Amino acid sequence: MPLRLITLTIVLACALEGCLQASSAGDPVAVTEQLLRLLSDPSPDVRRTAALSLGKIGRAEATIALVEALDDADPLVRQHSAWALGSVGEDALDRAGMALVRALEDPSPLVKAAAARALGEVGGTQAMIELVTEALHHPEAATRQAAVQALAGLEAASAGPALLTALDDPDARVRQGAIAALGELADASAIPHIGRRLFKDPDPGVRAEAAFRLGKLGGPAEGSMLRKAAAGDGNAEVRRWANWALKQLTSPVRMLS
Repeated sequence: MPLRLITLTIVLACALEGCLQASSAGDPVAVTEQLLRLLSDPSPDVRRTAALSLGKIGRAEATIALVEALDDADPLVRQHSAWALGSVGEDALDRAGMALVRALEDPSPLVKAAAARALGEVGGTQAMIELVTEALHHPEAATRQAAVQALAGLEAASAGPALLTALDDPDARVRQGAIAALGELADASAIPHIGRRLFKDPDPGVRAEAAFRLGKLGGPAEGSMLRKAAAGDGNAEVRRWANWALKQLTSPVRMLS
């Protein structure tokens, strides 16, 4: 193992588990400073580990450097940096929010997904939400997939109409993600649209997602369609989720709420 990686491993162990001897090396601020220097190391392995370690510590002081690392030549460094920004949380919004939105168009699907998850942790302004919503029309399916995932995490009601349109996306994962995002909004007006996907969609993953969300959002009126899916859908996973949803709709706690 290269010496720099050994040093990095020791630094991280001190930060997360404590060192046996009293030392500034166990101080999260001091460790963060060391990791920030390593984030510019010539070795991509060191930079990857530094970004991942900064995410485990989650200090806001690392935000600017992690934003810069979103442009790293190595896709795993970019992925870990996006994840680390999500770990910083809301404290990273002002300095990292727009950078994470831009990362939804990263060439790497792993970076896109990490940025989408991070946006759910960091939060978003209305301007950011509008840009993410625009990404639902991106020509690349992976970017649209990341956009619906981000909108699910952001729980932005203003994105509701665009998510309904995304239910007709040619990519099944985008349609499934749009159903999940609409479910997170808990908007009852989306229930009929989700119900149509339960029967209309050719992809079993989309139909299973629709059944799950109807179990979360629906009421007695959705029971008949779920019973039909539970009995007649050609996919076992869809039938399983339809049965689960039926149990949710008829549970005593649900009926009393």
